[in-house]
Amino acid sequence: MKLRPLFFVTFALCAGLLAAAQPTHTLKEVKGPPKGLSEKIAAEMNPAGWSVVTPDGPVVEIWFAKGIEVKPGFSPSFNVKYPFQPGQLVGALNVPEKSGFTDFRGQELPAGAYTLRYGQQPEDGNHIGTSATADFLLALPAKVDTDTKPIAGFDPLSEKSAASIPGGTHPAIFSLLPVEKKAEKPGLVHNEDRDYRILEATVDGKAKDKAMPVPVRLIVIGRSEV
Repeated sequence: MKLRPLFFVTFALCAGLLAAAQPTHTLKEVKGPPKGLSEKIAAEMNPAGWSVVTPDGPVVEIWFAKGIEVKPGFSPSFNVKYPFQPGQLVGALNVPEKSGFTDFRGQELPAGAYTLRYGQQPEDGNHIGTSATADFLLALPAKVDTDTKPIAGFDPLSEKSAASIPGGTHPAIFSLLPVEKKAEKPGLVHNEDRDYRILEATVDGKAKDKAMPVPVRLIVIGRSEV
């Protein structure tokens, strides 16, 4: 009889450890593209996207574009690691109802569809130490971003992205991290030190009509500490 309490305590501890070991965020393939994109932009998206799911349901869904033009002969610099052109269409995302999804600055995005365009962090004193790289994806409301052409100029891109946040003045941003190694398949990695959920995938890049896959690491959930 004395062994029963010990058995139940051991069982409870094991159950608690198993529960703690279960990932709180998982990656699930979804068929798309999301509703709300213009026909032109929807046609540029890959048919499969990726949903970040918690026990309470999906938080955000992300698609990458097909055949993204990259800079031929690109060499990474200290701050810029990705061969994209500022203002270029890279993908799209969808925010489900009541998900409470936020960008890298902690700004909450209302439910709905958005485009994702590449941008680079300005080299000014307001952004020192906010990210390991200057590479970002900016979310733009799909209803105001309907053309596939690049958006020229930092200010127009930033202003259109800021419309993603009701009453906001800062663009909705998602940090791109340096790639440590190419992911064999899309996956969601947890950076425990900063509590980031990082989507690791390879996008369909091309340069002068030649395939040039580009591995990416995108912080989909997590906030800047600065």
